[in-house]
Amino acid sequence: MRMLIITRFVLSILFLNPSSVLRPSIQTSHLFIFILLLLLPLSIYADEKKEKEKDKTPVASINIVGTGGELYKNLSLNIPSNPPECTEPQEQIRQFIKSIKKRFRKASRAVGYYDALFSPNTRRIDGCWKITIAVKANRPIKVIRSNIILKGEGLTQKEFRTLRNNPPYQRGDILNHQKYTDYKKQLKDASQALGYFDATFEAHKITVNPLKFSADIDLVFNTGKRFRYGKITVKQKVVHENVIQSFLQIKQGDFYSSEELIRQQQLLQSSGFYADIKINALHKQAVNHYVPIEITLKAKKRNAWKFKIGYGTDTGPRISGELNRRWTSAKGHRLNLSATAAPKVSTFSARLTEPKANPKQGTLSYLFEWQQDTDNNIISRSYKFGTEYTQKTDSDWQQTASITYLLDTTQVGDQQPTRSHLTLLGIGTEKTQADNYLFPLNGWHAKAHLQGAFKNILSDQSILQLKTETKIITQLGDGRLLGRLALGTTFVGDAKTMPKELRFFAGGGQSVRGYSFDSLGEIDSEGDLSGGKHLLVGSLEYDYPIIDKWGVAGFIDAGNAFNDWKNSDLKIGVGAGLRWRSPVGPVRIDIGFPKDKISDPHFHLSIGADL
Repeated sequence: MRMLIITRFVLSILFLNPSSVLRPSIQTSHLFIFILLLLLPLSIYADEKKEKEKDKTPVASINIVGTGGELYKNLSLNIPSNPPECTEPQEQIRQFIKSIKKRFRKASRAVGYYDALFSPNTRRIDGCWKITIAVKANRPIKVIRSNIILKGEGLTQKEFRTLRNNPPYQRGDILNHQKYTDYKKQLKDASQALGYFDATFEAHKITVNPLKFSADIDLVFNTGKRFRYGKITVKQKVVHENVIQSFLQIKQGDFYSSEELIRQQQLLQSSGFYADIKINALHKQAVNHYVPIEITLKAKKRNAWKFKIGYGTDTGPRISGELNRRWTSAKGHRLNLSATAAPKVSTFSARLTEPKANPKQGTLSYLFEWQQDTDNNIISRSYKFGTEYTQKTDSDWQQTASITYLLDTTQVGDQQPTRSHLTLLGIGTEKTQADNYLFPLNGWHAKAHLQGAFKNILSDQSILQLKTETKIITQLGDGRLLGRLALGTTFVGDAKTMPKELRFFAGGGQSVRGYSFDSLGEIDSEGDLSGGKHLLVGSLEYDYPIIDKWGVAGFIDAGNAFNDWKNSDLKIGVGAGLRWRSPVGPVRIDIGFPKDKISDPHFHLSIGADL
C-alpha cells in the first residue's frame, strides 16, 4: 500500500506539475516509471503476504474433555469464535477462562445440566497456550411432570393434532430448553399460517427444582377462533376486472391460509402479466374475524424482444427474432411472434393464447406457421393453421390436443412437386423429471405424439402417424450413462405424396452421429433421398468429468428412416466428444465416424439441455 501511494505521488510530480524545476528529462522519467512499475507488483505482493500472515496469527487451542452427547455439542457451540492469541499474557488468559466458564454454565443449563462443573487447565507448549476444560456433568435435571394442553377450534386441524400428539418431553426426559422453545414456536407458526390470530398461551412455564433434579412443564395453548378472508381488493391496470377475478382462487368468506396465499401469488405470477406481486393480509383491520386482503400488482413491460445469432452443424448459421406481447388488450390474450432465417430452414410463427387462471383448466392457443425447408435434395414449403389445447396433470404430464390444417408443397430432386392438404387431429403427452434440469446426474424424458387425417374430410389422403422419444440419464461411477430411443411409424397409402414435414429422416447431432443432418432415409428409384415412413434411432453414451466444468464422452448411435420394417438397414456411428457445462447449458462437441466409412468423420456441435 505504501508503495502504491509513493508511485501516485511520483507520477503526479512527473506529469501533473510540468513547471517543477525538479522534473527530470523525458528519458529519465520513463526509466524511473519503468522501475516503479517493476517494484509495484512486489510491493503489492508483500502487502498481501503481510495481510495473510496477519490473518493466520497463531491462537490458543481449546479442548473439552470428560463429557459427550448433547452437553458436549452445546458447549462446543459456545466456544468463542475469537480465542486469545498465543502471545497473550497470563492475566488475559485468566480473564478469558472466567468468561468461557460463564458461557459454559449457561450452555449446560440449556440442555438440563444445572450442576455441571468446569475445571480449566492452561499450559504453554511450543510458545502457545493450550487450554483444556475438564467437564463433570453430574446429575441432570429430568422432566417429572409434563402438563401440555392444546384447546380451541384449531384442534380440528391436522397440524395442531399432530403437535398435541407429539409433545416435546416424555416423563423422565432430560430437560432441554430448546425443545420447549421450538415447540412453542411451532404452535405460533401453525396459528399464523392457518389464521388463528387470537391464539394465546394461557400458561407457559418451566419449574425447576435443582435440589431434586426435577422439572415440571406447564403449557396451555388456546388456538381461539379461525379467521376468514374479508374483502379482497386487487390493484392493477393491465386487464379487465372480470379477467383478474378469474385468476383469484381465494374467495371472501373462505378460511385463511398462508399456503393458499402463496399459491395465489404463484398463480398470478404464472399469468405473465406482472413483474411484482404483493399480497397483504391486513390483520389490524380485521373485523369479526374477517381479514381484508389487499393484492397489488405491478405490470411487466408489455413487449419483450429477443434476437439471436447462432450456428449449429445441423442447421448452419441462423438469425432469429422473437416478440412476446404479454397482453394484446384488456382481455389478456398473449401474442408470440417468432422468425428464423437460415440457409437450410427458415420459419415464421404466430401464436395467440387465451388467458387461463387455473393451470388444470389448460391453455388454448391459436397458431399460424410458415416453413421453408431446402435441406438436402428435398425442398418443401408449408403453411399451417390451427388451434392447440394444453394442460398439465397432477403428476406433471403435459398433455396436448390439436387440430391443424396443413398446406404443403414438396419436391424431391428434379421430380415434379407434390401438393397436399391435410386436416390433422393430434394428441400428445410429455414429461421431464430430473435431479437438476440444467446438468442432471439422474433423470428421464418421455414424449409421444399421435396424429392423423381422413381422406375427403378436408384432406386429400388418409394418414396416421405415431412418434415417440425417450431419454434416460443415470449416474455410473464418476460419470453419467445416457440412453436415447426414438421411434416413429406412419400408416399411409402412398409415401411419395407425404409432406416433407411428416417424413422421417435420421442423422445429425441429435440422431445418428457420424452422418450429416437428415442425410439418412429411403432412397427412391431416381436415386434421391426421400425420407421414410418409419424411424428407429438408438444411442448409448458415457460422459466422464475430467476438470472443472469439462468432460469427455464416448458414444455409439444406430438408426435410419425407411419404408419397410423388414429392410431397415440401420446405420451405425461411433465417436467421442468434449462436454462443457457453460452458463447457458451443456455444450457438446462431437466427432462421429460412420461404421461403413470410418475415414469420413463428421463434426457435430450442439447446445442445450440433455433432457
